[in-house]
Amino acid sequence: CAGRPSCIGAAHELIPAELREYVESHPEATLEDIQNFADSQSPEFSKKFQDGEEILSAVRQQDTSLLDNMRDFFKIGMKHILGGLDHILFVLSLLLVFISWKEILKLTATFTIAHSITIMLAGSGILVLSSDIVEPIIALSIAYVALASVFLKKSAFLGEGKGKVTAVFFFGLFHGLGFAGLLEEVGIPDDKFVSSLISFNVGIEAGQLVIVALSLPLMYYIRNKGWYPKFLQVFAIAISILALFWFFQRILGI
Repeated sequence: CAGRPSCIGAAHELIPAELREYVESHPEATLEDIQNFADSQSPEFSKKFQDGEEILSAVRQQDTSLLDNMRDFFKIGMKHILGGLDHILFVLSLLLVFISWKEILKLTATFTIAHSITIMLAGSGILVLSSDIVEPIIALSIAYVALASVFLKKSAFLGEGKGKVTAVFFFGLFHGLGFAGLLEEVGIPDDKFVSSLISFNVGIEAGQLVIVALSLPLMYYIRNKGWYPKFLQVFAIAISILALFWFFQRILGI
């Protein structure tokens, strides 16, 4: 493992909590045992290595510098939101009806503030809520925001103005709890706790900015097209159908 660029890079990656705990609690485990456990529990991490010896070496050399740790958590946060279709669709739902740049900035800032609060609270162990509750609400929030943005513009809860900001803030709190669930799986180093939380959250924001930067110019460009209203309706319905499917899937535990 020593000296190979791929191995050096992987050694700086955050070690999955379950793998770290397995190695610490099973000192008698063979290299084959470690390889098999990593393959079954953390395949994405395991495939970066050739064998159990390299995995064990990475686990034992898991201490990283503050800068490396911040970089790792930033990458995890950014990859999480960009790799999570549910979070992407929620942000896109906020952009479905272009009112003004000021309105878009207000909504995205509100979402940022809300999920930042719960990421910090959940990451600190102050606020703990089961994923069995959080994940269905996240799915439901996508369906509601998509439909209300297009079909219920004058609704009390998600109309224009304060009602919409309130709704986005409320749902953003649950999205933050969803983001924080990943931190529990990864495990935050005790000696770099605050910097890890902040870096993870900044990574989330960076990913959110990527989504907005890629989608908003297109929405702005086509907003005056004759087919734009029909496109919004079809797109909103498609998003809500997928989100409701996730909702029932998560409720039923399928």
